[in-house]
Amino acid sequence: MDKWYNNMEMADFNSELWEQLRGAYGNVKEDVVLLMVQEPDVPESEKSLYANYECEYMVAFDNIFQQLCHQLSFYDASYIVLPYLAKTFDYWYEKDDFGMQVLFLMNVGTIVSTDNPFCNPGSARVIKNIPKNLIESYNKSILFFKEKAEEILLNKLELLKPLLRPDDIPYILVSLQAFFGKREYTFVYLLGSFSNCLLFCEKCGFFSEDIELDYDIDGDIEELNSIITPAESVIGKWDKKSLDNTYIWLSNALHLTGCDFDVQKLSYFYGTFTCPKCGAKAKPAIDLYIKALNEC
Repeated sequence: MDKWYNNMEMADFNSELWEQLRGAYGNVKEDVVLLMVQEPDVPESEKSLYANYECEYMVAFDNIFQQLCHQLSFYDASYIVLPYLAKTFDYWYEKDDFGMQVLFLMNVGTIVSTDNPFCNPGSARVIKNIPKNLIESYNKSILFFKEKAEEILLNKLELLKPLLRPDDIPYILVSLQAFFGKREYTFVYLLGSFSNCLLFCEKCGFFSEDIELDYDIDGDIEELNSIITPAESVIGKWDKKSLDNTYIWLSNALHLTGCDFDVQKLSYFYGTFTCPKCGAKAKPAIDLYIKALNEC
C-alpha cells in the first residue's frame, strides 16, 4: 500500500538546510535520523509521559522536542522536522500504540502553537528561503496531525483517563487545541500553565498580571468575578462531531475526562473583562492576554 508520505517531499539529510534551520541548541538532524529506523526498539516502560528515557530512540525523541519547544519559542528547524515526525507518528499509528500517539500529538501541538504571529514574526522572511515543496510538506504534516488529533477528540477521549494523571489531561487537550482554531490560544494557555491570565484595557491602558485562576477561583471569587464575568456554561451542548467552536468542544472534552475545575477556568478565559480602572468591557479575556503580551 502506498503511504501518504511517499508523495510528500522531505529535506534530504545531506541538505545544507539542516544547518541553516536550527533548533534551540543547534542542528537537529542527527536526532531525526535516529527516529527513522524501520523497527524502533522502545521498551514499554518508556512509552509514557512519565518515563525516564534511556533507549536511543526515546532520547532522540526527547531531544527533538526539547529543541523545538524550548521556552515556547518557534524554531526554524520545525519547517523541515515536522514531516519526519508525521512519518514516524504513522508507524505508531499503524501499530495502534495509543500512548506513543499521545506523546507525539502533545509535543507537536505545542510546536504548532508557537507558529503564530507573536512567536514567529519573521516567518515570511524565513519561508522565502526554503523550497516551496518543503513548506508544502510542513503544512501537509500539520493537517495530518490535525486529522489524528480529531480522531482522538471525537472517538477516543475515554482512553486518556487510564493513560494519564488527572492533572495532565488538560495539558494534552490544550495541546491538541493548537490544531483547531487560534494557535495563539494554546500558546497562552501553555505559557501561563492554564492558570495565569494577563489583562490589558485598550481604552485606558490598564495592565494586570495578577489573575491566577488556580488560586483565585478557590480564593476570593467575588473579586475575580468583578474583573472577569465567566462565559456561560456550554456543558452538554457539544454534538461530539464538530470542533468548529473551541469553547464548546474543549469545555465538554474537559468535562468528559473529569476535569471540571479546568472547565471553570476555561469559562474565565472566554469571559468578559471589566476594567477596574475605567469600566470598559471586552471579551473574550484570552484575546486581552495576547494583547497584554504585546505590551510587556
